[in-house]
Amino acid sequence: MNIRFSPRVDGIVGKLSALFGHDSKESTLPLDVDEDGKELFKEDIIKEVLDDLEKRRGERGFLEQQWTLNANFLAGNQYCDINPYRGDIEQLEPVYDWMEREVFNNIAVLVDTRIANLKKISYKMKVKPRTNELDDYAKAETSTEILQYTQSHTDFEAKKNTAIHWNELCGNVFFLSWWDKDKGDVIATEEIIRTDPDGTERKLECAICEGDIDYGLITPYELYPESIFKETIEAQRSIILEQVKTVDEVYDLYGIKVEGSDVETFELTPLSSGGGFGRENTVMTLGHRTMSDAVKVITYMERPSKHKPHGRMIIIVGEDELVYYGDLPYDRIPVVQLTCREVAGQFYGKSVIEDLIPYQRALNGCINKIHEYIKRVALNGFYVEEGSVDIDEYEDNGLHPGAMLVYQRGSQPPVPIPNGNLPGEIMQERYNLKSDMEYIAGTSQLMVNGATPSGVTSGTAIENLMEIDNTRLSMTGDFIRNGIRKLAVLWLDIYKRYATVQRVVRYIGSNDIAKAVVWSGEDINSTDVEFTTENELMTSEEVQKQRFFDAYNMGLFADSNGQVSERVKSKMLEYMKIGNYNEILSMNTLHTQAAQRENVFFEQGVIPEVSEFDNHDIHIEEHMRYILQMDFRVLKMKRAKWAAVMEEHIRQHKQAIQQNAQAAMAAMQFNQSATQSLGE
Repeated sequence: MNIRFSPRVDGIVGKLSALFGHDSKESTLPLDVDEDGKELFKEDIIKEVLDDLEKRRGERGFLEQQWTLNANFLAGNQYCDINPYRGDIEQLEPVYDWMEREVFNNIAVLVDTRIANLKKISYKMKVKPRTNELDDYAKAETSTEILQYTQSHTDFEAKKNTAIHWNELCGNVFFLSWWDKDKGDVIATEEIIRTDPDGTERKLECAICEGDIDYGLITPYELYPESIFKETIEAQRSIILEQVKTVDEVYDLYGIKVEGSDVETFELTPLSSGGGFGRENTVMTLGHRTMSDAVKVITYMERPSKHKPHGRMIIIVGEDELVYYGDLPYDRIPVVQLTCREVAGQFYGKSVIEDLIPYQRALNGCINKIHEYIKRVALNGFYVEEGSVDIDEYEDNGLHPGAMLVYQRGSQPPVPIPNGNLPGEIMQERYNLKSDMEYIAGTSQLMVNGATPSGVTSGTAIENLMEIDNTRLSMTGDFIRNGIRKLAVLWLDIYKRYATVQRVVRYIGSNDIAKAVVWSGEDINSTDVEFTTENELMTSEEVQKQRFFDAYNMGLFADSNGQVSERVKSKMLEYMKIGNYNEILSMNTLHTQAAQRENVFFEQGVIPEVSEFDNHDIHIEEHMRYILQMDFRVLKMKRAKWAAVMEEHIRQHKQAIQQNAQAAMAAMQFNQSATQSLGE
């Protein structure tokens, strides 16, 4: 038995229109039964979820401590460590107050480099047809357009970039997707009765919308799996989300008024830290902060099982408000995980910062020791007899350049303490540490600052070094791409389940021509998603350009007559990034673009016309390229008469060529006859 607190819940954060849990009479009724047939009441369900949450929190506590330590090191607070007894981050005090305690944050530089390279990867996707049937090709094309529309008309780029930052910081980040019934175009209106907290009833006119997918990021701090030793979301029986929201956000989401309180959460805060020689330094540290007028929202999601064929979802606000209990609105838990580095046998991934921390500590110590040596050279010490020098005055005022050091008559004059030369191994250790950190991070000097390692001068060696760097970093790129591919599959599943009415997707297609696709969930029959390009970290844009230029110089793009097509020349100008290259394109290229636009306009219902100013050879080539593609075959299957229009258009171009050839032949014969007449 599943009892919902809302008769209509279309998504995880959909607005709930009815709440029965506030009625004391309803709260005395059992809401469900467990696997043993025992009745479950509201209080039992809340207690079960909260107890389960605390158990999971304790199991992954050591991982949360590591994430917090990673955040501190990335922010620059690097004289800290995990206290194994209290389980929090504590600041490490200097052994002596004169010790240098500066931070030389190489982790931030390396992480920024990794993020910049990971952002280069293209995440544009397409759907492969389920079978070789033409109808499946058409539906796969529709699914592709739906995915690309969803990416382009939401803030996918911003969310993806934020996800990459969290992924680098904690080794994990999650996407939560849901169906929002209040998005999309309005298709109807209905009148509802809303009861205010004071008991007053109001009639409101509510818009009924098509609904659409929405999604957001979930940080690792907010997600608790059933077991940290099950490696994937699919392997987890249940997932618990714990989020902190203001009372206003809760009202917007669930339509209920709750009492807010002070709730602890995480934030970056400034912290005073010793910088050496008694000087204080301010760094940023990740710690707890108190959020006022807020409440915790706990969402429990259980995948379908034998006992729960439709799964189960529970939403608890605070510790006593049960706002939803019922079936999971989806066929599976709608959460997708992105990972930085996988750990065998563990759910949570691993951040590269975790491996960099020991080297960063060593680098700070090494550079600070070098600076201490420099200060010892600049502020030389002395051997003095006891009582021969006023030590207090010397310690208070020091010995500035040109000053005289006064000592007692009859005593031995102060003798400067000799400072040996700084061993070259210390300086080499500094560079070795930076090199080791670059290697661990999957980067190099070439990727960080564009400098090649000493002794590397060959172009082939530099290219091999770039490929090695990209290969190591591409592992993280592949993990991210795999997660986003799963996200696309989840979107298609949700669309297929909830997009039951016909809807129109409008977007900008090729040649900047507006296109529209009419579809519904029935048009989605394949979730075999792949990316339109390979991982750019495996084959970077620069490498692709260079290979293109090499092939061009080798003459591989030339035809049997040694001529290079205008299409290839246009592509070369694009690769060369010449500003306003459209202005220098030849007439043939402009004819090519005009023919391509005719192909797009034809798909939108515009019949192309043959003009006397067309370059018929180019138009025939571009139109033939179009009708030989699978898209045209699908169109011909659906609208045979309309496809025949384009075929007839090509015949008209061919007839125009024949007519021009006949006219040219007639003109040549006329000129020959006229020449002969003049000769006679």
